[in-house]
Amino acid sequence: MHAFHIHYRNTQGTLMRILTAVSRRGLELHYVRAASAGNLFRADLLLEVTPKQIGQLCRDWYAIVDVTEVKYGPPSSELLEALAFSGPHPPVSATASGSSATAARA
Repeated sequence: MHAFHIHYRNTQGTLMRILTAVSRRGLELHYVRAASAGNLFRADLLLEVTPKQIGQLCRDWYAIVDVTEVKYGPPSSELLEALAFSGPHPPVSATASGSSATAARA
């Protein structure tokens, strides 16, 4: 598993282009967070990739005009901890008071 930290200028469609490079390859995105980092923005991604895919992704991301820097490496303990707490959440209908999935089917 590798962590990628991509710094970019927040212009229209930049984050979508970054994520499209991942989805185009059919990679499973374990974690993603996009936030402001000073004048730029930063996207943190956690992916299971091969060395060849790392090169392809970096090349694609640097080809995006508004991407300024791409860093990658093993995930930090902070990122792994965030991944542990960001598990899937049940849909609102499953947690509504007084109703259940079986009652909804009846």
